[in-house]
Parts: sequence; C-alpha cells; structure tokens
Amino acid sequence: MIRACAAFRRGVSFTTFNDARVTLDKSQFHVLQSCKYHVTPKNLKRNRSRVLVSFKSVTKPDLESSAKLSPQQVTSILELEQRRFEIQEGAVKSVDINRLAANDPIEDRDGYASLGPSEFLFGVYDGHGGCGCSSTVSERLFHYIAISFADYSLLEDIITGKLGMNNLVNWYQKETYSERSKRLYMRAIMKYAQESLAAHEPTSIEQHLKDAFVRLDHDIIQEGIPSESNKEFHSDSLFSAMAGSCALVSYIDGTDLYVANLGDCRAVLGVKVQESEYAAVPLSYAHDAHNASEIRRILDQHKNESTNIIRNNRLFGELAPLRAFGDLRYKLSLTEVKELERYFNTNHEVRGYYDNRVVPPNYKTPPYLISEPEVIKHKLTPKDKFLVLASDGLFDMLTPEKVVKLVAGHIDGKQILIDPQIDTNMNLKSMNRYLVERKTKLANRSIDDNAATHLIRNALGPEHRQISYYLSLPDNVCRTQRDDMTVSVIFFDSDYIKDKNVSDGIIKK
Repeated sequence: MIRACAAFRRGVSFTTFNDARVTLDKSQFHVLQSCKYHVTPKNLKRNRSRVLVSFKSVTKPDLESSAKLSPQQVTSILELEQRRFEIQEGAVKSVDINRLAANDPIEDRDGYASLGPSEFLFGVYDGHGGCGCSSTVSERLFHYIAISFADYSLLEDIITGKLGMNNLVNWYQKETYSERSKRLYMRAIMKYAQESLAAHEPTSIEQHLKDAFVRLDHDIIQEGIPSESNKEFHSDSLFSAMAGSCALVSYIDGTDLYVANLGDCRAVLGVKVQESEYAAVPLSYAHDAHNASEIRRILDQHKNESTNIIRNNRLFGELAPLRAFGDLRYKLSLTEVKELERYFNTNHEVRGYYDNRVVPPNYKTPPYLISEPEVIKHKLTPKDKFLVLASDGLFDMLTPEKVVKLVAGHIDGKQILIDPQIDTNMNLKSMNRYLVERKTKLANRSIDDNAATHLIRNALGPEHRQISYYLSLPDNVCRTQRDDMTVSVIFFDSDYIKDKNVSDGIIKK
C-alpha cells in the first residue's frame, strides 16, 4: 500500500500577519493532526518499540520488486506537505519547508513565528515514542522563549492583562489545540511569567533560551505525573510526558543568529566562500553516544555507573538521544518512578506499557536525561546564504556537506533561469565558457521549486526507482527503512545583512 496519497490537489495560499505570504502547495494547512489529543495506549505501546529501531542495519532495498510509481506520482507525494513563507523582512527572505512521514502518524513537528520586527523563531521537533511530546513542545516552546526574553515592563503588562498571551508570538502557521489544553497551557505560562517577574535579572540570550527549554520540560513532566496533588492531571498530559522529543530552535534578531539544540536534530549553515563554492558550517552537535563530550558529561554526573548507563550506544540500551523533552521515566526520582510503575500496573488505560517495567534497569542516581539545550551564537555576514534545520531522518541519509551542495545547486538552478548575467563586452572565449556553464546548470536544475522538497528527494534517491521504493513501503515496514524527515531551509537577505553590519560598525562600507 502506498503511504501517501498521490492525487494532485489545488495549491492553497493565504496571508498572515505583516503581509507574510504562506503557500501550501498541496493539501491542507495542518497535516496529520489527529494524533495530537487522541493518543491511545495502544498507539503508545506500538510506538514505544520505535525508540529502539535502527534502520541503518536493514538489508539493501530490493528495487526490482518494489511498487512502481510514475515520476508524477512521486512528485505529488513529495509535495504533499511542502510550504513556503515569503517573509522579506530583516535578515530573512523566505523559508522553504517540507516533511515526509515514516512513522504512522508522523512524530515530527515544526514551528515558525516572529517575536517582533526582524526577530524570528524557527523550530524543528523530532518526537519518539509517539507524537504527544513533540506536539506539546511545538505548541508551547515559543511562548516560553518569549516570556524568558521579556523585560520587566513587558512581564508586568502580561501579568496585569494589558498584553494578552496570544500577542506574545506571531505565528506564520498557527497551531490549534483543545480547550482543556489551552487552559492548562495558559495557566502554566502565566505562572512562569509571574515567577520570572519576581526573580527578574538581565542575562544573556543563550541563558534565556536554556531557561525556556528547561522550564517547559519541567512543566510537561509535572503535568504528566499521576498524583493526588496534581489536580490538573489528564491522560493526555501523561502520554506527552511519557513520550519524548528532540528540539532544534533558531532565533534570529537582526544579524544575530542563535541555534539551541536538544537531542539529535541538526543545523548547518551554507556559506558562499567564492563563486559556485559553498562551505557547510555546523551550528549544532548531536547529543548522542557518538558525541564524546556528551558521554563524558553523563559519566561525570553518574560516577561508577559507566557499564550500565550507555549500552548499545543508547541510554540504558533504549534511548538514542541523550538530551530530550519528556521521557519522564529517565528524570523522576527513584521513589516517583516506582509510584509511576505502580500506576501503570493498576490502571487499565496504560497497563502493560513498557512490559510492566517502567523503571529502567540499574536506575540509581536520576535524572539521567536533561532538557538543557546547547546554544551556539553566530554573527551573520553577507556570505551566509541559508540555514538548514532538519530532523535526523534527513542527515541519516545525507551528509551536511551534501545538504549544502544540494541547496546551493538549487539556488543556482533557479538563478540561471531568472537572472542571466551577460556581459556584452565578453570575448568569444569567455562567452563560450559562460554558455557551457549555463548549459551545465540548466541540465542539473532541480525539478522541485521548493528547496526542502529537493533535499528530501535526494535523501531518498535521487534515482527514481529508489524513491519509488521508499514511497511505496507499507506502514509496518517503512520505519525499518528510514525515519521521519522534517526540513526547513531559511534563506537570508545578503543586502540587509551587509547594511545592518555596516550601520552597527561591524564591517566598513
């Protein structure tokens, strides 16, 4: 059975705040939302096994016996969730976005918003153990960041009601959630604002981002603990806290770029070093067992447990990312996690989840999993052309260097069509060289107008039969072959960056 509908649908576009233009090339504004508030224990138990999946070890695809899709069907499937935001403000020109499911339903989420003039937030969230946690984080994190950034007078306006919570974040794509969740979220964010006002003191952007991540995770965990003292407890909150999510957020203020990473999503900057040559500059590092500094951090915090904590390159042999939202069973005290286990063994809704063993083996000195992101700051220059944010599903198939090369080629392919630069003073030799180069670029031009779609196509292929194979896999096989992919390509305005850096005295005119 083909995983995605191949029927062509009419493109949809609408205008959001500040005249930013949003284009949904296929289907709807929000896709695969059904899992967000109707996650069942059956789905959770099924999804738990996916935390342990490693699709890198599977056998080579049998392309000959795979279902045959036409090129038009392949393109239709790949374009199903592609979007573009034409921002044209500050350092950001536009954003190309797409995602492709491997899990059913998809566990990835994303978010795009503005906090003010020339001030942007872009996020990619890679869920595991279900989509409950990634959905919660995508809906709430930007509000926590806005509160963390707020100065004293703004916090006062929020608390006194002069400024509504809905005015804190200007979404390019608005998430929707239940009334119960909305009330819970608003109470939690108001409490955070009150506590931030009481303890307000200026600090760095990096620390503000860390504070927002840690506080949101604290609230997710506390809301998910089934106890008599938790008057707001609901099974949805438990499911969100039991699942987990990596998170990658870029914050752009003028020409200051910050990347906050939690887990194994990745950010790579495309820098044009000279004509037709780009460099891939990493702006995040995966928090997994292949990161030596992460292993040292964990072992330093848990002395004499080196043989128990990391097994088979996973936390307790189970979880691949070593930092994440949710996953409360790796964060609670020993007493709390045993109480949680008793709840699971006696509650019919969740009985049998984790095979009746909620407490990980050799659980001695929690917490073992943290929610503090690693933050990298970068000053944008006119040579910085784009930033790619993506879940690890893309980077499992493509190297950062290949990703940058593909986006750079996509830019050149579009530019060659719309902006032929012909010098009338060229001699015949130069003209011939120009025409040969132009012919080569035209031959290599992508069939995808959207750069994120172009990346996903090349991650699956680029050979047509291989793409057809991946897109034709049945649900129970797809996740063993690849992971969910969510890709955002943020294109920068070089003229704005140059002018801003000149006005700030960073570069000479």
